[in-house]
Amino acid sequence: MTAEEFLQHYQAGERYFRGVKLSGIVLRDMRLSGLNLSCADLRGASLMGVDLSQANLSRADLSNAFLILTRLSDSNLTQANFSSAFLILADLQRCCLHQANFTLANLTKANLLGAIEGSTAVLTNANLTGARFPQPVKPGLLKPIVNSIEICLLRQPRSR
Repeated sequence: MTAEEFLQHYQAGERYFRGVKLSGIVLRDMRLSGLNLSCADLRGASLMGVDLSQANLSRADLSNAFLILTRLSDSNLTQANFSSAFLILADLQRCCLHQANFTLANLTKANLLGAIEGSTAVLTNANLTGARFPQPVKPGLLKPIVNSIEICLLRQPRSR
């Protein structure tokens, strides 16, 4: 599906794009929240500045994607593949990251605050410079696993 076809379907009110093939698609600074892109092929997509909040991206392939300044807050990223993706300054607040793969991803200054309790993500050789994680991080949450890192995110205590 081309970017034009995708946008026509979206503007016509369609929100269900399960398994759609959008590899290499280029979209910039658009509001596309609430989409179902589960199992979608978004390899190498450029979605810089796109609002994909409240989206279902479970099992989607976003490897090598450019998601700089992309808003993914409140999204389901279960088993999504973000390997070698650029998520610089991305908003991943309150996401479900269960078994999401961020191997070799660049998460510089990404916001992971409030990620769903118990979510796990594989961060093998990911760049986490300046990334914001839930606080406090308990000892043992960041643990080496066969040359990789798995992180289990816990719920933040509520401030009073």
